[in-house]
Amino acid sequence: SHWLFDVLPRIALCEEVLDISKVDFFLLPSIEKKFQKETLDLLNIKKNKCLSSKAFRHITTSELIVTDHPYCITNNATNDIMNMPLWISEWLKKKYLKKEKKALKHLEKIFIDRSDSTSNTGHLRKIINESDVKNCLIKNNFKPVILGELHFQKQVEIFNNADVIVGLHGAGLANLCFCKAGTKLVELKNNTAGTQYENLAIKNGLIYKSISCQPSKFDYKNQFGHINVPIKKLEEFIKDSYGS
Repeated sequence: SHWLFDVLPRIALCEEVLDISKVDFFLLPSIEKKFQKETLDLLNIKKNKCLSSKAFRHITTSELIVTDHPYCITNNATNDIMNMPLWISEWLKKKYLKKEKKALKHLEKIFIDRSDSTSNTGHLRKIINESDVKNCLIKNNFKPVILGELHFQKQVEIFNNADVIVGLHGAGLANLCFCKAGTKLVELKNNTAGTQYENLAIKNGLIYKSISCQPSKFDYKNQFGHINVPIKKLEEFIKDSYGS
């Protein structure tokens, strides 16, 4: 999420004032994740031009170009992230949707399976009864998708072709910016998680619904906390709202 909305849009800001093909090096937070390398490659930014700030703690250069933060304009990132400007989604669509070579086989309903998430393994945010949720959705013709197993471009295509998406509040929902207007979303979240993805969905013309649950384990107000999704409510919700 932060890579898509905090880091890559800085390249968009640079494009407004210079030819980025003439930039010698890009200093980035890190370049170790698969999706980081894939997104940069799709922007035709060569690997030998990418410097990780983890490896290069000090640099010397004759000219340094620094951007403003793409959306944090009040010095309160927690609040500003709840109101992501639409131009970022539009730029991401422009850069990554046009790369499609052929249409993906249509996936009407998808469930974002977060079994590979670092938030899960770090015990920060998870669905306690995830197997029950998954079984309920499969029974209602949803296809579970583990995003971390897919190339970034495939993730873009899946979200752009989906009709209905169900997923836990988290980084996977950043891909909502690639959805077509009218796509239906059910966000599973704890009741203190905020409105980041709700506002992202609405700004991109999606039909947003949520099932908000009381979190367990964490007693402070933020996006973390485990939730137990009421299965009967989930099943009624997807049938009543979007059809079976």
